Amino acid sequence: MIIKKNQDEIIGYLEDSSNFREGKAEKVYIPENEGEIIGIVKECAKNGPKGPTPLTVSAGGTGTVGARIPLEGAVLSIEKLNKIISVDKKGNTAILQAGVMIDNFLKELEKEKLFYPPFPTERTAFIGGNVSTNASGEYSYRFGSTRRYVKRIRVVLSTGTVLDIPRGKYKADKEGYINNGDSPLFFQKGGQSPLKIPSYTSPGVKNSAGYFSRPGMDLIDLFIGSEGTLGIITEVEVEVIPALPPRFIMIMFFPDEERIVPEFLSEVKGRAVVDPLQVEYFDRNSLSFLKKDFPDIPECAAAIYVEDTENEKNLDGWCGLVEKYGIADTWMSKDGKSYRNLVDFRHKLPENVNAYFKKIGSIKLAVDAALPENAFPDFYRMYKKIQDETQIQTVRFGHIGENHLHFNFFPKDAGEKETVARTIEDILRKAVKAGGTVSAEHGIGKLKHRYLEIMYGKEGILEMSRVKKTIDPQSMFGLNNIFPGSMLNI
Repeated sequence: MIIKKNQDEIIGYLEDSSNFREGKAEKVYIPENEGEIIGIVKECAKNGPKGPTPLTVSAGGTGTVGARIPLEGAVLSIEKLNKIISVDKKGNTAILQAGVMIDNFLKELEKEKLFYPPFPTERTAFIGGNVSTNASGEYSYRFGSTRRYVKRIRVVLSTGTVLDIPRGKYKADKEGYINNGDSPLFFQKGGQSPLKIPSYTSPGVKNSAGYFSRPGMDLIDLFIGSEGTLGIITEVEVEVIPALPPRFIMIMFFPDEERIVPEFLSEVKGRAVVDPLQVEYFDRNSLSFLKKDFPDIPECAAAIYVEDTENEKNLDGWCGLVEKYGIADTWMSKDGKSYRNLVDFRHKLPENVNAYFKKIGSIKLAVDAALPENAFPDFYRMYKKIQDETQIQTVRFGHIGENHLHFNFFPKDAGEKETVARTIEDILRKAVKAGGTVSAEHGIGKLKHRYLEIMYGKEGILEMSRVKKTIDPQSMFGLNNIFPGSMLNI
């Protein structure tokens, strides 16, 4: 195990893609196995002058909400837990330590002609971080998010015990309690501590906002998306699928946006003519962010990026849509090299956006809402109206197939930041009222507490804090992620 105490060595663990700059830590632990993690947890749990030492788990550092950045205490990095334990081709499963980098996992699966669908755009992310945020990526339109593929996890609790959680073993009863038969799973000083899930119901849209809760839910789903607040995930078993067949990418540049939503999008989602693996959207400003890397981008209002299985029927379907909607220009991959170039087109935009936030010295200010199918067209038009009327620089892009766009704002001064904050809150209140979520894939972390309260109310946040205190009675893990640490004292 490595322990870093020099602030020059620690500083790299106090950063992610959010530009949140208030991180502080006394030390960084870098364990190499689960046994060392248990030892670290027990050491931090010892009561010092201020009680147990808060412990924040650090994964790949690709997050955008400051979840891996502590405000106090110590950091536990899972970077050395990087072994792919097994790949079962017959059973379509894989077992990994939590620090396995997604890119390495995908390459290993490729050798076995297998595929892991919910990998995120940032391939340097760790599988443990993906589970902790219920991450999703370019193929979630067809295949869904991480939650669907997690079959089992191992978690070190703040008591130093290890809980192995296979899907299907621990489920909430009619009263909302999750037990091990007649016995509780979790214990506090003074006796048993029954776990009761929150009374709210998580929305049916793509969602990574707060603790998941549904009647009859599985315990594993409470930990998925919990952003390191309940325990330290050390091992993950996931479902994998056979490798995808050969595919092509097409980018369609629209002369205007009027027919994209709902007409064009409805035809794509109807799946009678085409049935793509992914459907992405780029507004005019997004394309401007890409001009330096792709100077041949034509003048247009917006672009739709799709990926589909390579066969004559699919190609004919897309060509028919291109002709029907009078699309200004079209790019299509023709071989492996051009396919990889167009993949880079998609990946480059969030990289450039995050770099620009860093350049202007601002934390990330963006709407990450997902909407029900019937509500999305109104929000699409509202986003465009806000963009057209504001003087503040903006970009809209993202997963239009899932009714989920990233609406980013780049304020230049304090006044513009206040305006943006009010605008985002107004959008999110309307999204929640329409049955959507305030965070579809980026989580809550330390930057979106207010948004989560808009979604669930103060009572919902208190229910989350009660769940945390049941599972983490020391209140050690991931303090100030999802909700303020002060809520644990209420």
